[in-house]
Amino acid sequence: MSESTMQRGIPSSLSTPAFVGRAEELSRINEVLVRADRALVLIEGETGIGKTRLVQELLRTHVDVLVVACPAYSRSFTLAPVIDALRDTVGDVRRLSLTPLAGALRPLFPEWGPHLPPSPEALSDPAASQHRIFRALAELVDALAPGLLVVDDAHWADPATLDLLLFLASRPTAAHRIVLTYRPSELEATSNLHRLTGKAPTGTSMLRIGLASLGVDDTRQMVSSMLQERPVTGAFAEFLHARTEGVPLALEETVRLLHDRADLTRRDGEWVRRHLDRIEVPPTVRDGVLERYRRLGAEARGVLRAAATFGDAVDEATLVAMSGLSPDEVSKGLDEALTVLMLEVRGSQFRFRHVLVGQAVYDAISPSEARRGHRIAGEVLEQRERPPLARLAAHFRRAGDVPRWCRYAEQAAELASSSGDETTAVSLLLEVVLHAELSPAELARLADKITYSAAVGVERLHGLVATLRRAVDAGDAAPQVRGLLRFQLGRALSNAGDYVQSRNELELAIPDLADAETALRAMLMLGSPFGTDWSGSRHLEWLDRAQRVEPPVRRSDRTRVLVDRVTALLGLGQPSGWDEAAHLPDDTADAQERDHLVRGHVNLSDVAMLWGRFDVAGRSLARAEHLARGGGYPRVDDLLMLNRARFDWLTGTWDGLAARVEHLADNEDIPPHTRLEPLVVASGLQFASAPEGTARPRLEHAWELARQFPLEPITIEAGSLLALRHLIAGRLDDALRVSSDALAMVRLKQLWLWASELAPVECERGIRGRGIPAAEAGLATCKAMLAERDGDVALAGAAYQRAVDAWSRMPRPHPALLVRERWARHELAVGATEPGIARLSAVFDGLADLGARADATRVLETLAEHGVERSRPWWGGRTGYGVNLSPREREVVRLVAQGRTNREVAEALFRSPHTVSTQLSSAMRKLGVSSRHDLVVPD
Repeated sequence: MSESTMQRGIPSSLSTPAFVGRAEELSRINEVLVRADRALVLIEGETGIGKTRLVQELLRTHVDVLVVACPAYSRSFTLAPVIDALRDTVGDVRRLSLTPLAGALRPLFPEWGPHLPPSPEALSDPAASQHRIFRALAELVDALAPGLLVVDDAHWADPATLDLLLFLASRPTAAHRIVLTYRPSELEATSNLHRLTGKAPTGTSMLRIGLASLGVDDTRQMVSSMLQERPVTGAFAEFLHARTEGVPLALEETVRLLHDRADLTRRDGEWVRRHLDRIEVPPTVRDGVLERYRRLGAEARGVLRAAATFGDAVDEATLVAMSGLSPDEVSKGLDEALTVLMLEVRGSQFRFRHVLVGQAVYDAISPSEARRGHRIAGEVLEQRERPPLARLAAHFRRAGDVPRWCRYAEQAAELASSSGDETTAVSLLLEVVLHAELSPAELARLADKITYSAAVGVERLHGLVATLRRAVDAGDAAPQVRGLLRFQLGRALSNAGDYVQSRNELELAIPDLADAETALRAMLMLGSPFGTDWSGSRHLEWLDRAQRVEPPVRRSDRTRVLVDRVTALLGLGQPSGWDEAAHLPDDTADAQERDHLVRGHVNLSDVAMLWGRFDVAGRSLARAEHLARGGGYPRVDDLLMLNRARFDWLTGTWDGLAARVEHLADNEDIPPHTRLEPLVVASGLQFASAPEGTARPRLEHAWELARQFPLEPITIEAGSLLALRHLIAGRLDDALRVSSDALAMVRLKQLWLWASELAPVECERGIRGRGIPAAEAGLATCKAMLAERDGDVALAGAAYQRAVDAWSRMPRPHPALLVRERWARHELAVGATEPGIARLSAVFDGLADLGARADATRVLETLAEHGVERSRPWWGGRTGYGVNLSPREREVVRLVAQGRTNREVAEALFRSPHTVSTQLSSAMRKLGVSSRHDLVVPD
């Protein structure tokens, strides 16, 4: 200690902060781990709140621990955290007793190759392959027999790692104790971590620990522990607490910065601030880190820059290669970086104590130095026995080495796809397609590898369209390549919802497509009737033309052709589509064919609901859900949820449906034209359950929005709902205006199947003899209304009964009840009071059971006018707070009422989006509203 430092009373170095403010949490965790053989502990909290430190204290009292750390890579790598943890823990694999199943681990651990059983026979199905890998990894974990499995920063884990955790936690016969740390605010709505954190597996004790900020007293104790355990003034502790909000990381970095600035001194035995009115504390952790970084020596700064560029735990030799410093200089720099606690050492590896520290340092590196560092990092990783392909792609991309970036990205995508992680595979390919300078032929080749059933995202989808458009418009590609580019542009436009432009590009592509199978795919897309203003006959011409093309050789390609043809035929109202649908295979071991079957059953459920064949729709939905399980395709999962919500709406399964469709309508990963469907369903629910003043604006908004998108059946359905609402309210002119606009769209396409609820009489010629239950029920309703107009009570009654039966057979309970209501009102109007009252009472019971609150209230009022007293049903919330909002639900309602999305609410309240969605659903049910737009905070 120098004389000047001693005279100032400032310590020459600061201690590591003591563990404060978390004793109760630590005790609760130990209690459940000791008590239960199967335990799941969830530690959640914001950045820097102390999750990792809590785990470190926990590990002091536990042995045989397997720690899986999930780094903050810009792109997650398939199973990398688990592989790294097992490699570091196992050491010599020969000491473990493993079965032949462990041969499946050879691709993951090539360095163990001589000591592992032979590789089993390859599986063509990615889901089956992934399941076998999971079983082998579980066997390896069981052989290690860790007393505790810790997964740190699970929010950064790749999808395959999260699936593995679900697999490990859900095994009914295995004893396990798992501790997870994660940030709820950083979880995607589709993350599988929600499935693990939402409900404990059977037989597992679950403990959720939410870490809050430190209080002033804990702040005072923590700061004192850094300053030789000497007391800290209350004013100083309050000052630091106010500036850092009690976040431990921010508090530690602030104290270290004040120490480096010599802004600390002792007065009367207590640590205080010097120059209280002149001390400035950086507003962010990053500013504080950078100021501390600039005070370090050149060697330490060079080491920190190299470590930040590498982005993972790094050894000393790599730091020498990357920093340009000598071994002695790197050693000196490491000593200083470790002394000031910016780095920590684990074995022979060095890493930043917190990801924010590393990010702050990286952001301060000049672009030229960063490119050089990433190039060296990539070259070092290339020499490894098992090069990390995705990390190589990331380093060479940042180094500006496009050829190596593209090569490793494509290899990493193939590896991810083979292990069932299609989302990562598509993300890697999209990065190259969107940001690399590719030749037209390479662009077309890589674009064809993009699977749209994976999560592409709206923004990247639009970027892909723009990239392909530029390549087409450049005009420098050979005709065959130009045809392929146009075909890929047509695919991308179709998935973006721009069907008109998609069809234009596909028609222009076909003459240039030398490959017959690609031309066949284009023709089948042109045969699909959805989203265009073409007549049905024009689509049928393309289907006939496609039928004359030689079918593909591979079975999976033939299945894709069959799926596309069946979807188009049934969308066009052609009964022959059902005959061809019967040839779809039930299952397959081929991965690509399974993907086509999933899409086929999703589409089949959609068109079956359009026809009113809900038995077929239900079976197809269940089949698609079964086939999609473990496939790793978030967009397919979204479509399944959309179709399930629509199925439940149409068949009267409304419990909890409002919150589900609101969640889907808010999901920005779903293209806007697809999100129209849950919006229409939400409007339909509101139509049945909300007052006129609330329901009508939402319906009108849905109709106006629907008219902005390409023509599809959901467009006509939005118009039908609004027209019916106008009709019930007695606004005949408004009903005719909306129905006329919707009918004009149907006449354009000449597809009367789409208008089954809009104008059945007008479309009778187009549906007769085709076996379309929905249209036949609508036709029966219109005939009943005509019979009512003619004044024949008996004839009208018989016609209404046929209409009710037709709707009920599908089943469509809500339209059936509305038809019965009209029938009862007709009876009351002509003096048949007794049967009318009896029928209306039965309608009231049905509507109340369904949850159609507004409709039931309307019927209740009519019954009261005729002297019939019926009890109003209770539509309250759950027990606990009864019909009142809980404090947490009230917080959610307050923010949603301000116009915030679920994700924004989750970030503001430090909760997961899944939790917010659940609390919002409960609040909406208690408040009796169907739309988030109707929420107000009750007094």
